[in-house]
Amino acid sequence: MRWLAALALSVSVAFGNFAAAASEAASVEALQAEITRLKEQLSKLEKQLSDMQKQQKAVEKVTQRFEPITIGGYIQMRYERDSSRRTDENDLVRGRAKENFRLRRVRLDVRGTPIRGVLYRLQADVAGTNAEIRDAFLELRAGDGVITFGHFKVPLLEEVIESSAVRLTPERARVSTELFPGERDRGITYSWRKKGAPEITLGLFSGTRSTVTQDSLTSRKSWLVRIVQPLDKEGKLGKFWVGRMDGVGRRNFGTDTAPNIRNFDRERTVVGLTLTPISGLTIRGEWVDGKDAGNAANPTVKVRGWYALVGYKLPNQPFTLYAKHDQYDPNRDVVGNTFKRNALGIQYDLNRSTRLNLTWEDQDRPSATIWTFQTQVRY
Repeated sequence: MRWLAALALSVSVAFGNFAAAASEAASVEALQAEITRLKEQLSKLEKQLSDMQKQQKAVEKVTQRFEPITIGGYIQMRYERDSSRRTDENDLVRGRAKENFRLRRVRLDVRGTPIRGVLYRLQADVAGTNAEIRDAFLELRAGDGVITFGHFKVPLLEEVIESSAVRLTPERARVSTELFPGERDRGITYSWRKKGAPEITLGLFSGTRSTVTQDSLTSRKSWLVRIVQPLDKEGKLGKFWVGRMDGVGRRNFGTDTAPNIRNFDRERTVVGLTLTPISGLTIRGEWVDGKDAGNAANPTVKVRGWYALVGYKLPNQPFTLYAKHDQYDPNRDVVGNTFKRNALGIQYDLNRSTRLNLTWEDQDRPSATIWTFQTQVRY
C-alpha cells in the first residue's frame, strides 16, 4: 500500500507542476499580447504627435509671416511750476505760465510684421496744439544686419534714441533739444549687430529740403557713423559709444518780408558711456561737440554740451530715484552764456501701465526753479 501512496503523491506533484507551468506560459502569452497592443497604441500616438507637430510648425510659419497689427501708445499729463514765468504769461501759442496743467503728449504707435524679417512702424503724436507723424519707416533684417528706411529717430545720442515713455527726467538734456530738434530725420541706416562685438551704424539723410528743421535734423544731405562697444560679452555691465554726424542746415536769419536764407553747418561728435555696476543702478553720460546755427552775421557757431544721469531703483520697491546735471554752451566764442541745470526726482511705477514722476530742477541762464509732476499711462 505504501508504494501506491507514494505513486499517487508523485502523480499529484507532477500534475501540480504541469498546471503551474501551463499557467505561467499563459501569463507570458498574455503579457506579450499586452506589450504588442501597447506598441501599436504607442505607434498611433507617435503618429498623432508627428501630425500635430507638423500642424504647429505650419501655424508658427504663418504667424511669423503674418503677425497681427499691434496698436499701443501712451498719454502724458503734466503740472509745472516755473518761477521764471509770469503768473499769467501772454503766450497764446504754447499757453505757458508760472503754474499750469497741460497735456504733454498723446502717442499712437502702430506696428506689424507683414513678412518674416520685415517690420513696419507708424507713430503719430499730439503734443500741445500740434499733431504730426513722428515715425514712418520699414525695418529689414538680413543676417546680422538691420536696414531702416523712412522717417525715424537719428541713432546718434542715446538720450535721443531713448523713448519718452521710459525717460526718467521729464525733459531731455538741453544739448539734445537744441542740437537734435524733433529727434528724427528722413533717410536710411544700416546697423550691424552681433553679440559681444561692436555695433556699427551707418546712415544717410536728406532732411526737409527747406528752412524748417523741427521734424528733421538737417535741411540738406547729411551722414552719420556710430560705433557701440559693449563692456562685457553679455552687455550687462554697460556700453561705450562714439559717433559723428555731419550735415548742412538752412535757416531764414531775416524776416518774412525781408528773408535772409543761408546755410549753416550741423556737425555733431558724440562720446557716451552707460554703466550698470550693480542691480538697479544706472549711470549714463554723453558729451557732444559740434556746430549749429548762429545769426545773420555768423550763420555757423561752435557749440558744446553734456549731461550726466544717475538712476537707482530701490530693491523690491516700485520707486526709482534719479539725479541729472546738464550743460549747454550755444556759442563757445562768447563768454558767460552756458546753460546749466540740476535735477532731482522720484519715479513711482503704480503698475505696469501707470507711472508717476516728481522732479525738481534748478536752472542757470536763465535762472529758474521748476517743479514738474508728470503722469503717464500706457495702452
